[in-house]
Amino acid sequence: MISIKSLSLAAAAALSWASTVGAQTFQRLGTCPTLGCVFPPDQTDFLAGQYFDIRLEVHAPVNGSEATGKTVPDSNFTFTIAKQGRRAQSAATFFNVPEPALERWNFTWFEDLFARDAKTPSLVNVASKIYRRVALYEAGEYTATLSYNNGQKTTASWLVRDLATVQKTKNIVLFIGVSIFVHPTVSRLTAV
Repeated sequence: MISIKSLSLAAAAALSWASTVGAQTFQRLGTCPTLGCVFPPDQTDFLAGQYFDIRLEVHAPVNGSEATGKTVPDSNFTFTIAKQGRRAQSAATFFNVPEPALERWNFTWFEDLFARDAKTPSLVNVASKIYRRVALYEAGEYTATLSYNNGQKTTASWLVRDLATVQKTKNIVLFIGVSIFVHPTVSRLTAV
């Protein structure tokens, strides 16, 4: 005969298993908290004058839980950068570079393990731009804002650090190793 205690243990085990299976979803990247993506992501640190690339993406999911009914990504998105305490400017103006060409592509991904097992990927159309070899020369905090889809925004806060002053090198210690094993006689001769 099955006891009430064993039934309650079995029910508890089934519920805990069901909750872990239901929680097996794939998470968005920190750079893409919504349908707009900014690379480098929020909370990135740079050295003053360091070159880097900026990649912007606007996603338009065709199917899946994030589908909005809009299958063509917003190609009129804007991107601005502002140093703390200053007015925001378009990235092309801020970096004094031409506006990059718009790229269009798509990708598929599985939102969770159920979609992967059923082999039903979500299709996402993308509009993107890349600003190549740009740099922030003044130390301080910057806010990068991607605006898309009539008012949605993705924001990244970047910190630019000053270069430390270079100090003159006083001593150099140089170790040269010829081999792993040195005969004891050789080590005695070199120690004298």
